[in-house]
Amino acid sequence: MTFQAAWNWVKDIFQILLYIGKGISNLPDYQAYVKHLKENHPDRTPPTEKEFFAELLENKYGANAKRC
Repeated sequence: MTFQAAWNWVKDIFQILLYIGKGISNLPDYQAYVKHLKENHPDRTPPTEKEFFAELLENKYGANAKRC
């Protein structure tokens, strides 16, 4: 196995583990959100990743969050 092939294998495994980790932690996928916006809402400007997660946290834990 060449170094490049081994490196590609390591990167693939890392991506799989990252995907699983995001699924377990219930974090939304920013890249998928941006892709959705570009395909379905071309008139909207996608937020930055920082803005995306800030809004997510505000909706979940902020003053206007839905609580039981």
